[in-house]
Amino acid sequence: MSKSVLFFTATLMLFGVATLQAQSSARVESLLKEVDTWVTSDTSRIMSFIDSTNAVTAQMLESSPYWEATMRDLSFLLGIDLISSPQVDNTGRLYFQMRLTGESEALFYIDRPMGWPMQITPNGWADEGLTISYYAVHPSGNFILVGVNKHGDEMHDIWHFTRDGKFRPLLEDRRVRFTGVIFDEVNPDQFYLNIDNRKEMRIGRYTISTGLLDTLYTEPGAFYPTDYHNGKITFVRWFSFSQGQLAMFDVATGKVTDLSDTSLFWAAGFTADGKVLTLTSAMSSEDEFMKFCLVDPSKPKQFSLVYDPKRHTDEFSFIRKTGTIIASLNKDGYSELVGFDLSGKPVTVPQAEIGVISDLSGNEMGDFVFGFSSPKVAPTAFKFRAGDSKLENLGKVSTFGYNFAETRVEVIRYKSADGTMIPSLIYFPANVKKDRSNPAIVSYHGGPPSQSRPHFQRNIAFALSKGFIMMFPNVRGSTGYGPAYERADNMEGRLAALKDAESAIDYLINEGYSRPEKIAIWGGSYGGYTVNWLGTQCPEKFACIVSEVGVSDPKHTVKNSSQVFMRGWEKEYGPMESELVRKISPIFYAENLSKPIYLTGGYNDPRVPPSDPRRFAYVLSQLGKPVWYFEDREQGHGGNMKAQIVRDLASSYVFTMMHVM
Repeated sequence: MSKSVLFFTATLMLFGVATLQAQSSARVESLLKEVDTWVTSDTSRIMSFIDSTNAVTAQMLESSPYWEATMRDLSFLLGIDLISSPQVDNTGRLYFQMRLTGESEALFYIDRPMGWPMQITPNGWADEGLTISYYAVHPSGNFILVGVNKHGDEMHDIWHFTRDGKFRPLLEDRRVRFTGVIFDEVNPDQFYLNIDNRKEMRIGRYTISTGLLDTLYTEPGAFYPTDYHNGKITFVRWFSFSQGQLAMFDVATGKVTDLSDTSLFWAAGFTADGKVLTLTSAMSSEDEFMKFCLVDPSKPKQFSLVYDPKRHTDEFSFIRKTGTIIASLNKDGYSELVGFDLSGKPVTVPQAEIGVISDLSGNEMGDFVFGFSSPKVAPTAFKFRAGDSKLENLGKVSTFGYNFAETRVEVIRYKSADGTMIPSLIYFPANVKKDRSNPAIVSYHGGPPSQSRPHFQRNIAFALSKGFIMMFPNVRGSTGYGPAYERADNMEGRLAALKDAESAIDYLINEGYSRPEKIAIWGGSYGGYTVNWLGTQCPEKFACIVSEVGVSDPKHTVKNSSQVFMRGWEKEYGPMESELVRKISPIFYAENLSKPIYLTGGYNDPRVPPSDPRRFAYVLSQLGKPVWYFEDREQGHGGNMKAQIVRDLASSYVFTMMHVM
């Protein structure tokens, strides 16, 4: 196809292809010194940069012959309903989020499966840029606490909704993140929560009737309260994605008891007799998965085994009153339910069809709910009773006649540079041939610890309809394959994980599915870091790059985002002033990038500060690289509203089709 190239001399100079240069050239160093004088602090110049780059990028995309049809098709596919995040109270009332109309999901309830849904949260929130980030139903069902963020800033406020439909804000502060709501089982007028101002974290107690927020405890670094019982609060210290510590706080005395040494902990809850159930690697060897264990606070650091799942546990729901645990286990991204009690005795649970389970929770009556999706099934939710094998669907969503039944996805393993076999999902269009003719997208997940899973993804249907192969590698550092695999990308291991990412492209080429000029690489957040890196290391292997809210300089991102995570990030990347961090930073290899790259930033992004992709775009443009940058002023770490998501996806697909079709 023919392409038009736009020249914008002030901020984006799109000409030529530079020859490969050594890392950290004098030119890059000089540009970084210049851009750092304004890229985080000079509002006028930042806005001018955003306005100019957005205008150039929008004109380039919207003038493409692919634009209108892509927007139309994705608007249809992204209009398909969804049901997500179910919960159930002790009266049996069922809650879930759903987007029937409008720009964002709203909260609904039903009194029986497949009943008529009643909306709780208002549609008008979307007009103000407000979206639901989480919600917590009081066990009595008398009220609901809803976490709300604005324009994707993730500084969650808390709103109070009563059973009779009244609602009001309880905690509003755009500088503070209020999360981790834990109800007081005796006093419904109080709840406990995590308070995070991005410099420190605190455990707080809020009294609904008086509006009083008390700080109960704080310490340096990141830590998260997990449960409350009889005046005690369990919390997990976060040292890194693979290290933590379980502790207990006594509200009356202020005393903190360390319940473990350093290990890996995912959630913890009190049993009826005051012990603590936790999912931990404290009783696991280096290569074993986490196990369910008990610890008695009167005998810290002495764990007893409850249940060994022998697989990765995605999540679990523990009901204190009955001592029942229901867990979702992960095998190559697919989910399986298991149930057991505190003695390890099995509890009968149903099995959904092959797919992905999420948002598992239950009530004291033995009712459990979970969200479900698969490549062929739009997101919905189910209910079951512990001890029973029957599943009840909470509701069904319409696909407007679109048939997803033919979606073909496989789990494959490909060989990395050092011989390690790397798991990956791969979606094939109809009539795919090994003749090197297929356009392909290799998409890398964020994290680093995360996992690409076979969820229902509407946009994949669009990609397959255009003949794209879609590949989703789970490189070293991904979750789902054991603690050792997750830790394998730490420090110097990052270079091996990045080779895993490169080897995914090699797989498509070597197997005859595609060839470099037909391949695009995509990534968001840490996945954006991955493609930024590949763009500077092996540009000969692909045609173009899409990097959404991605990291180009880990040191810059860490120092300009929440400081409570500094220690953890240094365990992942290395000390921020170290040569290693510089060595693995794509921005210092900017002169090597030669293929077209589409970069995005979110003006309200609390995770990857927009100054990171902003300065990467500026450096690339001043080097004369083929770069386009777009920064949405009403987005955070990606889009929250339907229109934002449609435009983001359309932009990525159109940019890709312009370079591989």
